Amino acid sequence: MESHTLILSTAKLTIPNVITMDMVTSLINRGLTGVEYFGIEIDNQADYIDEDMKAASEEITYIEFYFDTEESIDYDSLSLEEVNALILDIIKKSTQIEIRADEKDVTLYL
Repeated sequence: MESHTLILSTAKLTIPNVITMDMVTSLINRGLTGVEYFGIEIDNQADYIDEDMKAASEEITYIEFYFDTEESIDYDSLSLEEVNALILDIIKKSTQIEIRADEKDVTLYL
């Protein structure tokens, strides 16, 4: 089993009290997200963020996906469209999805 992290970004959103998968998939389907990171699970993201990055990220909403696959993924070979198709397929096949959100960002455990 391989563990993966995908972090998408979009312009800062107003996060509703109850976030739905439809909201997340709509952003992806409409091409409103970009890939910030796709790779192995990061131990602690705070270790990789400096003050300049933190200030810039205040205007961005991050959508983080954590998921496992049976096979490995060649992260560098995938285009944005392929990454989007992959995560939408994983969402579709997920039997249990946990969504957490704060006032700025969304985290999904698939």
